[in-house]
Amino acid sequence: MSSSVRNLLLIAACTAAWAAQAQSPSINRHGTPTAVRDFDAEQNQRFNPMFDAGSWHGYLLPDTPALAGAFSGPMVVAEEYSLYIASALEQLDLTDRRTGRSFKPEQARWSSAARPGVLSQRLVWPGLQLDVDLHFVSSISALVRYRLRNTSGKPLWLRAHWQGDLMAQWGKGGTVAARQPAWRPQLLRDNGGISVTFGKVRDAGNVMTSGRSRYRIERSVRAQDSVDGQHYDSSADLPPLAAGRQHTIYSAYSYQLDDAVAATAAVTDAGTRARVASLLASPARIEQAIAANERRWAGWLAKLPASASASTSTSSLGTKALETLIGNWRAPRGAFRHDAMVPSTTARWFNGAWTWDTWKQAYALAAIDPALAANTVRSLFDYQIQSNDTVRPQDEGMVPDNVFYNMDAQRGGDGDNWNERDTKPPLAAWTVWEIYRHSHDRAWLQEMQPKLVAYHRWWYRNRDHDHNGLAEYGATVHPLHNDDAGQLRFRVKPLSPAPLDGCGAEQDGMRDCLGLAAYSRIVDTGQYAAIELPVQQAAGYESGMDNAARFGFIEPAALQRYADKTHGGDLAAARRDWQVRVVENRDSQGKLLGYSIDQESVDLNAFLYREKLILADIAQELGDQTAARTWREQAAQLRELINASFFDPASGFYYDRQLGGKLLTMRGRGPEGWTALWAGAAEQRQADAVIAKMLDPAEFGTPVPMPTAAVSNPSYDPEIYWRGRVWLDQVYFGAAGLRNYGRTAEANAMAERFAAGAQGLRGDAPIRENYNPITGRMQGATNFSWSAAHLLMLEREAEAKPPRK
Repeated sequence: MSSSVRNLLLIAACTAAWAAQAQSPSINRHGTPTAVRDFDAEQNQRFNPMFDAGSWHGYLLPDTPALAGAFSGPMVVAEEYSLYIASALEQLDLTDRRTGRSFKPEQARWSSAARPGVLSQRLVWPGLQLDVDLHFVSSISALVRYRLRNTSGKPLWLRAHWQGDLMAQWGKGGTVAARQPAWRPQLLRDNGGISVTFGKVRDAGNVMTSGRSRYRIERSVRAQDSVDGQHYDSSADLPPLAAGRQHTIYSAYSYQLDDAVAATAAVTDAGTRARVASLLASPARIEQAIAANERRWAGWLAKLPASASASTSTSSLGTKALETLIGNWRAPRGAFRHDAMVPSTTARWFNGAWTWDTWKQAYALAAIDPALAANTVRSLFDYQIQSNDTVRPQDEGMVPDNVFYNMDAQRGGDGDNWNERDTKPPLAAWTVWEIYRHSHDRAWLQEMQPKLVAYHRWWYRNRDHDHNGLAEYGATVHPLHNDDAGQLRFRVKPLSPAPLDGCGAEQDGMRDCLGLAAYSRIVDTGQYAAIELPVQQAAGYESGMDNAARFGFIEPAALQRYADKTHGGDLAAARRDWQVRVVENRDSQGKLLGYSIDQESVDLNAFLYREKLILADIAQELGDQTAARTWREQAAQLRELINASFFDPASGFYYDRQLGGKLLTMRGRGPEGWTALWAGAAEQRQADAVIAKMLDPAEFGTPVPMPTAAVSNPSYDPEIYWRGRVWLDQVYFGAAGLRNYGRTAEANAMAERFAAGAQGLRGDAPIRENYNPITGRMQGATNFSWSAAHLLMLEREAEAKPPRK
């Protein structure tokens, strides 16, 4: 056994010892919000509400005895933004109406717990016990069950009193009335319940509502309701509760967006009310609905990797990962035609569905719920570009980067988050095949095969500038990338006030410029302080590694250090190494199809290699031997190109290559270098060289391993998104690559080391977007889906046989 393996295993063994002692709840769901936007420093909503069954509303357990028996929140998703509308909207007090005795929540002996799919509380007073639990029974409604048990020796004549207040504070910067007066939620008493209505607001960066969305509370007992401004009261006299007996009452919490109607939910608003009222009128039906929810979760949990349910140091991760994924599931609403899975409900900007995220999340979910996984894939392919598309027919086959509740202006909507500037790396076939492996549904393959083939071909038509069989990342034709005449847009911060060809007057220190020729001239001179190039930004998005070093992203101080070390302090020469060029991709008639940055990327072509092999498997499974043979021949050719074009024998690593030019070794090493190992494209000698770098503490073998830039990279910074932070997808690709080339022990040790070092992962903290490679500090979005997905993959594949190379 090598010394590196021994060191990794020693670290894993030590950290496993303390982790095994901490059998914490899967996710801490306690909290009491104090503002509509109760943000942390990274613009995550504080706390971790439970969402379930595709719901667009979620709940917390209270963290203070004064709110015992209530559920904090709710949080509602206002089309694209998650907002708390109350601290605790339904608070219960009980009184014996004959004796006048009050059963105050803060006087009870109180316990609470969050389990998969249920929040529960127990309140115990002398003579009375109250058990309260909350379950989602649909994407629209959650049921709260109050079970009252008389533990005294005489009857109780209880009066239930519920009350609540809407949230007055918007955030740190003011009140709801001051910041969002048009949206301001309003309470009203209506037939058989209390409703909250929301005004129409189209503030695309903060809150979007149609004016027709509604939150509603209904109960199984007839109550006297009153509303006073932002406060309501409801009271009901309960039947006498004999000594030693139990009585159960229920509340239903429902949230509907404006399109939860015939087109998507197959019911009208009135119809939904009727269904909820009918359910509340029948305790037997309510209990059946709760039991169905429990069976759903039991079925999912039974399909978790074996290690997730065993008594090991990793025992809580599978459950926590599954809860995270299900909490980010959204039922069809707005532009979502199928179930979707968002990256994070609690992160400000992440209540949409991204392609790359979806492929990974669906891959992990396939073994647990292949039907749901398939629908999340469909939610993106619903918007695959067709040849008759009115906006971008030249992108036939492409799937947009993301899909949100609202389309953008080009599509006739008013959303700002919808993105067709780029796509994401080609992992769709990988996911489709994994779903098929678990569903055995040939109709699924038949449905998806032509879509996958069209998507695959798009890469070679729109992102292979020199038609050499190696693709590049780039950007679409888009108003942010070019003007109506097709001229490239960019902005420059000049070094002098002298005029610049192709650029306008200076505004706020920057000049707006047009034209590829003008851009090339300015880059050639290097006489600029900064350049903002939207195509470069989109190409980074398209790779999924938004601001990675290989795409020319480097902080000014780091660039100066690089200039001092490499070019004797010549900053202009340093900029030429790091500033990307752009090429236009045109069809045979000269029509602009889009843009590529001037480098062929090793990870993109490794993904395409793996996709060709999977397309061959799909074709063979569907009986098309000729197509299967063709795909495999293409894969073999691409594998040769990958190894001939991207591997640098001198440094033992894979790099991107400049179009028709040199390897971009000067921009340092990143996780793109081991995608060839994940795909099985590398030769063994090449894999061994890459693995040496992966395990080297001076490269990627950091205390929390696999940062997104090597420690040796000139642009490395453990605080920067894709230039140092550790992302679980790259940990997974690295571990899978190690296994593919006979290094299973190292793969398992690396995964264990990550899990041990990532802050809060084995406790009750939410799964985060990324982690600091040195300290393990949690970073980025909370409750992050693809991190959860890759934790499941790492557990499931730890002992699996590697895919063929």
